Amino acid sequence: MCGIVGALAFDKFESKTDERVRRESSIFITTQLLQKTVERGKDATGVSLLWSDGNYTGLKMGIPAPDFIARYGETEKNYEGILKLWREYPKIMKVFLGHCRKSSVGNSYDNKNNHPIKVDNMMVIHNGTLTNHDIIFDKLNCKRHAEVDTEAITHLLHKYTKNGAEPFTIEALRETCRRLQGTYSVLAISGNNPFQVAQFRDTKPAEMVLVRPLKTVFIASEEKFLKNILFEYNKLGKLFSSGGIKLPYIKKEDVDFVTLPDDTVALWDLTTEIDSKTSIRDLYNSEKAPLLGKKIWRTTSTTYNNNNYNHYQGVNSKKNTEVNTSVHKKEEEDDKDKDKDKDIDGLIWSKSLDKYKTQKDIEKTKVYKSVEIEVKKGEIIQIESSGKKEVVNSIDITEIEEGKVENLVTSKAKLTEHKKNEEATIREVDMSQDPEALKKADSFVGEGIVKYESDEEVADELDLSDVSVLKPLPIYALANRIKKFILKQGFMAGYICRKGEEETIGGTDATRVLIRKLRKATKKISTLKTVIKLGSSIVDKSAFEIGGANIDKLVSNEVKDTKLDYEALSDAFSVGDMEKVILLKKIKIEIGSQNDQEKANSTAV
Repeated sequence: MCGIVGALAFDKFESKTDERVRRESSIFITTQLLQKTVERGKDATGVSLLWSDGNYTGLKMGIPAPDFIARYGETEKNYEGILKLWREYPKIMKVFLGHCRKSSVGNSYDNKNNHPIKVDNMMVIHNGTLTNHDIIFDKLNCKRHAEVDTEAITHLLHKYTKNGAEPFTIEALRETCRRLQGTYSVLAISGNNPFQVAQFRDTKPAEMVLVRPLKTVFIASEEKFLKNILFEYNKLGKLFSSGGIKLPYIKKEDVDFVTLPDDTVALWDLTTEIDSKTSIRDLYNSEKAPLLGKKIWRTTSTTYNNNNYNHYQGVNSKKNTEVNTSVHKKEEEDDKDKDKDKDIDGLIWSKSLDKYKTQKDIEKTKVYKSVEIEVKKGEIIQIESSGKKEVVNSIDITEIEEGKVENLVTSKAKLTEHKKNEEATIREVDMSQDPEALKKADSFVGEGIVKYESDEEVADELDLSDVSVLKPLPIYALANRIKKFILKQGFMAGYICRKGEEETIGGTDATRVLIRKLRKATKKISTLKTVIKLGSSIVDKSAFEIGGANIDKLVSNEVKDTKLDYEALSDAFSVGDMEKVILLKKIKIEIGSQNDQEKANSTAV
């Protein structure tokens, strides 16, 4: 018995703040789900993240989920480092996969057997046990990197997407299931297409819930995990969140629970838009998996046992394997597919990292394969058809100092960047940014920066005489102007924010006051520019002295074409200015007249 965890992010939010809320909500929910799921498997834990640009990363260890989550440190060899990368990477995280493992085929001492399992750019998590994984590898004629049965599923998916070059299809999933004998609940993703998730199951559970305010589907092995965590999430949002991000309260009408039917293949489309009426069934296409009689590549000697465990008798042989399963005896159909997959170096995680265990005596366990393994005790347990458990062997568990263990991954996060028709290249990700500074910057940008409302305002900010000048400008010239403007505004905002922090203990209130003053000053400058341009236009168009008979009509026409309001004008000019300067006085009167007319029209409606 294992447990799977998934988070599928659909659509996208227009607001960066809303996207940040989704990210932080997903981090909390998936982490809590991972911790709850430990009751289904304590031998190993692993996660994988896939972003919208096709980049991905992952971490797995032969330790229980609470120990896995509690590994703190800012590099991705620790769970905290994975979350740091999640928060700092500039693209949207589309899929999170998590797995809590109860060892069956392939023990957890060897980290290559732990999930997620990766082949090329494809990653898979699996709950269940296959009884024909050796046959699958024989038929595919591809190199095996571990003992775990899940690797066979990953290679099949890789084959039926033409080595990962093509998207998942329903038919590819059906062909994969047609060759699987045993029990399974599977989630699969590919870095070549970050907007798809493949899912299929036979016997093993898959529970899902759509949380509409987050535009996200969460997946777990048990519905109680999902309901419990959503309660915890609401409690956190109501009782403990203060300042920073406000978590949305999830109501009954905001969620849609569903169980993926047994013997089903499903394909999720993460580009689907979600609104308040979206059903979770709108988000994936599904078909029934091939029936038992249509399956191929099966073992030839099979019976049932009550625990759905694959039970090997003695030393395993690829050519003649005696297995106890729940499948009726049927002759294996001929397979006409003679294509062979090329040898693929498929593991991104290849070293073990656990202070409780070493890889000593791994070879002793390989002959037993499909069994339960009590990691803490070092016991290998086989299950009789009656359900009785029998310890058949024990292996040494040597505790070693944490400082001497090998790192699971390198010291810098490495994500695979994919390009069409090219080999994947590796690039390093900057993890040196201060997340608190990023959070404050997002908050500042989202809460008060004056937004442009016309092309003319953009031209003013970039010191261009007219909007038409924008189009013929060379790209580098336009970029230089934008860069200069952004750097100037950023410096001003940072200077004032820092000045506020220095002028008060803690700096919070003073900083906010100064930032508001900056925004007010920015608007005042914009108003002054607009009035100057308006006055110049009136003078240019007027063939007579200011104060002439037609000046009122001219002012009225010009004011209509601006977005001046009485409050902005009053902030920019004193009462004396507006009484002494004829043009300002007439502009003030005209704005008041237009405002009165708008109110009258609104009342009439």
